[in-house]
Amino acid sequence: MKKTLVALAVIAVSGTAFAQSTVTLSGTFGSAYQSYDSTAAGVVTTNKGLAPVTDASIKATVVEDLGGGLKVTAAGQFAMNASRGGNLTKEDSSVALAGGFGTIAFTSTRSSDTAIAANVFASWTPITAFYATVSSRSAGDLFSYTSPAIIPGLNVGISQFEATEGVTTSAVKVTTLSASYVNGPLRILAAQKSTSGLTAAQIAAGSKDSNTELAAIYNLGFATVGLGFDGSTTSDATSHLSKNMTSYGISIPMGAITIGVNGAKRGKSDFYDAGINYDLSKRTSVRLNMGKMTGGTNNGNQTRVGIFHTF
Repeated sequence: MKKTLVALAVIAVSGTAFAQSTVTLSGTFGSAYQSYDSTAAGVVTTNKGLAPVTDASIKATVVEDLGGGLKVTAAGQFAMNASRGGNLTKEDSSVALAGGFGTIAFTSTRSSDTAIAANVFASWTPITAFYATVSSRSAGDLFSYTSPAIIPGLNVGISQFEATEGVTTSAVKVTTLSASYVNGPLRILAAQKSTSGLTAAQIAAGSKDSNTELAAIYNLGFATVGLGFDGSTTSDATSHLSKNMTSYGISIPMGAITIGVNGAKRGKSDFYDAGINYDLSKRTSVRLNMGKMTGGTNNGNQTRVGIFHTF
């Protein structure tokens, strides 16, 4: 459970009006032993050893009640692992305004793939590039709007993503129409993406200007399962992205132990990622993950075992 440092910090916003702000810190600390081997362009890379303070990060979230049903939420993350450079990164910052009209948000993040939501098992694999064998991601800026519930459980949204961060704007923009439906144990996600600003070279290489992504997640009680679909993102028959992608996941809790597996396949490229999580407490757990990727530009195996604490 997240620890609230300032429960009700009263901040004056006018001579007579006041708003309540809540500041929350959350994060993860952990250490692990990990190993992986990867083959790309005929070159084999192997890494084995300790990974102290791996996946470590601290996130600050500020929520301010503006009154009248309006609420502002802002967040930034300080990451302490080497891949983040130990700095506050724009990829983890956001500000959102929510009210009866829905939610408007500005976020510095990474491009997403709805189909990957089907990977329901909480994985802690060391090399995230294993997912890139079937679905690529890039850093950028996102503007989004999410509606209030149209009918119970159903929300729709529209967003625009630019794969360039900061003050500059990207020529290539991805506009997404999305919908999510939640009814008891069932969750369904859908996204229709349209890309504009593709160069002649990108079009000639087969990049498409539209793409459909779907995911369905169901809690069976004894297990949670997920299935996903992602239409091909290019018509270039020489690229693995010219094939549709299917994804799946299962997570089975058994008291303090949770076992599960994630996977996805696009053409000849596929990966799976299996693991066992053992909870020592509500916040501390020992985790073992093993995975394999084949058929893509990177092929190999990965293993990680470690102890992690979240708060």
